[in-house]
Amino acid sequence: MRYLRTLPLSSQRGLILGRNGEPLAVNVPAVTIWADPRILGTERRHWQSLARTLHLTLAELAQRLRSGGADFAYLRRQVAPRLGRAVRALHLAGVGVSVSSRSYFPMGAITAPLVGFVDEDHRGAGGVEMAFNGWLAGQSGREQALLDPRGQVLQVARVERLARPGSPIRLSISPQIQYWAYVALRAAQKHFGAANGSAVVMNVRNGQILAMVSVPSCNPNNLASCRSSADFTDNAVHQAFEPGSVMKPFAIAAALASRSVPPTARFNVSHPLWIGGYPITDDVLHHVLNIEHILKYSSCIGTAKIALRTPRRDIYRMYRAVGFGRHLGLGLPGATRGVLPPWQDWGKARHATIAIGYGVSVTTLQLADAYAAIANGGYHVRPELILGEPLKRKRVMPAWVAGDLRRWLRSVAEPNGTGILAAIPGYQVAGKTGTADIANGKDGFFHHRTNATFVGFAPGRDPRLVMAVTLRDSDKFWNFGGVEAAPVFRVTMEHALEEMDVPPLWCGKRVCSLKAPRITLAQAEIWSEGGGQ
Repeated sequence: MRYLRTLPLSSQRGLILGRNGEPLAVNVPAVTIWADPRILGTERRHWQSLARTLHLTLAELAQRLRSGGADFAYLRRQVAPRLGRAVRALHLAGVGVSVSSRSYFPMGAITAPLVGFVDEDHRGAGGVEMAFNGWLAGQSGREQALLDPRGQVLQVARVERLARPGSPIRLSISPQIQYWAYVALRAAQKHFGAANGSAVVMNVRNGQILAMVSVPSCNPNNLASCRSSADFTDNAVHQAFEPGSVMKPFAIAAALASRSVPPTARFNVSHPLWIGGYPITDDVLHHVLNIEHILKYSSCIGTAKIALRTPRRDIYRMYRAVGFGRHLGLGLPGATRGVLPPWQDWGKARHATIAIGYGVSVTTLQLADAYAAIANGGYHVRPELILGEPLKRKRVMPAWVAGDLRRWLRSVAEPNGTGILAAIPGYQVAGKTGTADIANGKDGFFHHRTNATFVGFAPGRDPRLVMAVTLRDSDKFWNFGGVEAAPVFRVTMEHALEEMDVPPLWCGKRVCSLKAPRITLAQAEIWSEGGGQ
């Protein structure tokens, strides 16, 4: 008996490509296995062999037959062609195999939270795949076909609708830089026992995102390896956190730009600053510090004193101008704007603590974006993930303020600075460490549970690239931003500068190095924890 059947025609999804055309999501051959429940229902003696071939239980096979229509039910979708060949070899009536395709992600876990994955209906289910599904998905077709009793197509009678392929998308991502960022971040997560983390690398001059990585992650080509939704969460845009000291440069920028504090100001930081019955303290005792040393040693007392001299509205406007408290326009699912309370709601305590990174929450992407404004001479450039978007830049701080901050932030990655572990031979690095205790939900903080962050740019005098790194909730006692996050920056940035053909500085016949003979690892870690000299 031959019969006519309307069959779906699958469409090819558009490719997702890297900045130079490298494949990040492609289509590979697959098959869809389907059944006519009316026919297969009379062949129950063959169910066991069919279920075994499809790697299903009998109960699962019966459920899939019931869940379809009267004469059509999917049994397996987007599976390897070899499974289709095995099913055909059974020669079962009422079982058909249709040629289709499935998405394959060449970089696996390295790009999974950013690129996302595709479900059985060929719809994007996370990341770029979900955000731009309408562009990538195309349109499936439909045909009428003459089938034999075993469900095999004998002849196509009529094509009712042609399948239309999806359109490709080219991202600004560099697969090489993405790889090194992921490897370094994953290694730090494992070493320090962090719950999760993220990192973003951006081109300072045009805002193009060269890498956006997140841990934990999993292989989207084997969804069974993905244990929870956290494996597909793009923490760089989805997770907002209290950042700690990496916010200090922007409070200082507001103070300088508003002329509330002169660049030559010095502050006594030898005693705790009491506000509302609570002390603001530093990890290490210092005495009188200028602004450069307040940043170098990450003095909370000094920064809070600067903030309290600066009108609340000016700090708020600076934070907003560089991107905090607002969406950055990438369109990725689950992206958050973070939390930046209106300046009218700031009491004296909030006025001081928001300058040192408490009472405000930001994302890793926002941090990279904000520091790019300092590196870019005071211009904020809109981040770009999809190549071809027009460049948008706006001045957000005076050039002289950005210049002073760039010079001062270089000292952070020099001897005695908290970012010494971010230093790269042959390149000047500018940046800032941040370590914020995680709130316990009971008006206090957990001991030894932190958000550890480093944000920096290089080369320091003529910045090309900026990178932000965050690791959250590690279980080690040395969980400072300068210890956990700064080495991730160093490893990734060194490879990124090489990839972008940015040459190092040469001192005679040798690559220049820090003017600090025999820096030991113990010294570097003490400095990274704020020990200074």
